[in-house]
Amino acid sequence: MTVRVLIVDDHPLFRKGVRDTLVLEPGLQVIGEASDGQTALDMILRLNPHLVLMDVHLPGLNGLDVIRQARSHGFEGAILVLTAYDSEEQMRYAIRIGANGYCSKDTPPDRLLQNIRHVLSGRCILGSQVVSAAEAQQIVGAAEAVEEHVLSPREREILQYVALGYSNKAIAERLGISQQTVKNHMTAILRKLDLSDRTQVAILAIRRGWVRLPEESILPEEKP
Repeated sequence: MTVRVLIVDDHPLFRKGVRDTLVLEPGLQVIGEASDGQTALDMILRLNPHLVLMDVHLPGLNGLDVIRQARSHGFEGAILVLTAYDSEEQMRYAIRIGANGYCSKDTPPDRLLQNIRHVLSGRCILGSQVVSAAEAQQIVGAAEAVEEHVLSPREREILQYVALGYSNKAIAERLGISQQTVKNHMTAILRKLDLSDRTQVAILAIRRGWVRLPEESILPEEKP
């Protein structure tokens, strides 16, 4: 059987390098290329490839949004993420929403072909690891549980307010503590979760189900 492959990346030279690698491998056929997220999603749903090689950072929809929407529309082909951004959190999220593998763009051509064979056979790529699909979900779930566990009760409480959009000042007033104490807790949260800002923290907490957002939330008014 000929495996039909779609290459998604916004860098023409990288797409060409991947295409040149694939054309040398018997049984693989590149049926299209996309340089932005919306085009990628449209081509996935229209062409139904056996394999999608997916970049993360794309114009418009990013690669993770494309994966999520493609799966929600019933796409069942394999998706292998190729990215220059090495992030454990991003890798776990990609696997959780439906990617079959996540590896670096620096992967040598022979290793890329091996990874392609692995995901086509039903295995999963987690960086340098090759595991079964079930093992991948266990690894992702265990890592996420550990991340939540390392936060103290107070940090998890602050996380709830961050997800609701409260400022440090508003959180301090709500909890009856100083703004500096809130800042110290936020610094600890960012360090423990290996994130760089409170927006990433809020998104992570909501994605993982660590906090629940009410259907309608009223943010506290800031005092002048």
